[in-house]
Amino acid sequence: MNRRIARWSGLAAAASVLGLLFGCNYSPPGSLAPTGGSLGPGSLPALDPSVPGSLAGSFPAQRGQEERTAILESSIILIQRAALQPGGENFREAVKKLNQYFEGTSPSEYRLDSAVREYLKTQLPPNVIKDLEDRNWSDKRDTRHLEDCMMYYKVATRVAGTGENLERVRRVFDWVVRQVQLVPPGSLRSAQLSHVYARPYDVLLRGMATEAEGYWSERAWLFMALCRQLGIDTGLITYSKSNSLEPLVSNQGMNFELEAALFGLRRGPKQPIIWICTALIDDKAYLFDARLGLEIPGPDGTGVATLEQALADPAILERMNLPGLSPYGTSRASLLGSRTKIGILIDSSTGYFSPKMRLLERELVGKDRSILYRDPVEQRDHFAQVLGEWNGGVSLWGLPLEVEIGLFQDPRYVDSIQWSLFLFRPEFPLVYARVKQLRGEHELDEAIEDYVNFRLKENARLVNNKKVPIPQDVQDGLDVYATYYLALAHLERDDLINAERMFLKTLELLREPGPNQPYYNMFRWGANANLGRIYESKKDNRRAIAHLTQHDPTAQYVGNLLRARELLWRDPTAGAVALPSAPLPKPKAPQSAGPANVPRARAGP
Repeated sequence: MNRRIARWSGLAAAASVLGLLFGCNYSPPGSLAPTGGSLGPGSLPALDPSVPGSLAGSFPAQRGQEERTAILESSIILIQRAALQPGGENFREAVKKLNQYFEGTSPSEYRLDSAVREYLKTQLPPNVIKDLEDRNWSDKRDTRHLEDCMMYYKVATRVAGTGENLERVRRVFDWVVRQVQLVPPGSLRSAQLSHVYARPYDVLLRGMATEAEGYWSERAWLFMALCRQLGIDTGLITYSKSNSLEPLVSNQGMNFELEAALFGLRRGPKQPIIWICTALIDDKAYLFDARLGLEIPGPDGTGVATLEQALADPAILERMNLPGLSPYGTSRASLLGSRTKIGILIDSSTGYFSPKMRLLERELVGKDRSILYRDPVEQRDHFAQVLGEWNGGVSLWGLPLEVEIGLFQDPRYVDSIQWSLFLFRPEFPLVYARVKQLRGEHELDEAIEDYVNFRLKENARLVNNKKVPIPQDVQDGLDVYATYYLALAHLERDDLINAERMFLKTLELLREPGPNQPYYNMFRWGANANLGRIYESKKDNRRAIAHLTQHDPTAQYVGNLLRARELLWRDPTAGAVALPSAPLPKPKAPQSAGPANVPRARAGP
């Protein structure tokens, strides 16, 4: 599961490569935008102060406060509604209003603080840093960042609730594990398109993430993004083996030369191992393993262990080993023996470093509140303080920036993401129900009603053209998603009876995942894991163990087995009940051609 990457010092040498990427139009071809809004090109005011009318050359007097307040509220509403009103106009109109709102703002407000600039100069090429200080709002990068953060804030604050920060973070982690299941690398690819990294927003929509080879950490990234909205600093822990030379494992569908330019990668040398997430709470580094879907238990087997405890007590990480399976992989000895000490990778999403976002965050209050900006130097210093003598440096994590480049520059990357989100296209009803579910509160009830209305519906019609019927293979996929997401929605309402019923129905609907099967068959794994948790809460240990021990080809399987082992330790007489077999495959039918064909997994788990 571990994978080595180099630190980001090599990025400065890649400025010429990134200059081509960041200096070009970010828009992929086509108009399909399944996650809301549009990536279509927009026109921005000139930055040359010699050009009349440019933002750099003229600063009109600020508008009256009442007018400015109305402009800001209107822009936020447009962005919030973009997911339920796809097409791109919302983003373009929002950008116009944001540029109006910040007319007259002093140029100094758009400059990076000197300490931030010096730190980022060691991590990013000069042209990327220059882009951060752009005073013009963009209907591509900026609005995407705003839409993402607003969704993350709604999810994080709703799920975390109130109380001590550690308990709030634990609730968020548990929610992420139950709502987003793991799938193997390569399982979301087609004959023509690769399985590529996805940003947290897309992971939330499709309910699937990949955690593999250390570097591929989509569920961890989602956890980090949600913690950011709680004001909690998070990162990925890295360490180095002292006596090993291991080749880099190539990424699924990624170009190695581009990756090498981005991340300073070289074949052959020792590279740091990316381990798991840590969250800084009360100046302690708590450990959360998104690969296994487990917190690292504390010294007495309860609570959450800190990094300091794991460095002091070998039993903490030894407890994560399972007899007969591969060892956990990281031990106290490997951490203590790290030649680079303990490193930290923080989210490199560039929106969090933009002074524009700091300006806007200050203006957002009440229901519109969200965290848009985080000073990277403050993060670095916070981690350095907590790690103390074990601090091996804080660097930017490469994956988020790689996803940004793919999203705004690489048409094949966009095609791959859209392929994995096919059933969330705006003409189908699923995306609207899922967004409502994620926003929660009163919208959760609306989402449940929507799922019920289009699930198992005969002669269903497209949302945007009610005269056109939904193809049967698409409706089959919508039925599965609606059934599974109904179960997740009932979980959020603590309605375990209906959650159990819908997870069991999911198992009845789905055959075992495999080559050339619809990718959503992999929801069998998530249904079994969640049923195990439900029966565990009911103290029905036999059924819990039966579901937790069902095969799952991802690291989550180890986490499920560790849960089952805990149940057996509590009740050694508990055995597993026999579960019904998966439905037999239906006779093969010719696959339909064209856009109506539902994606099928190319690589069997």
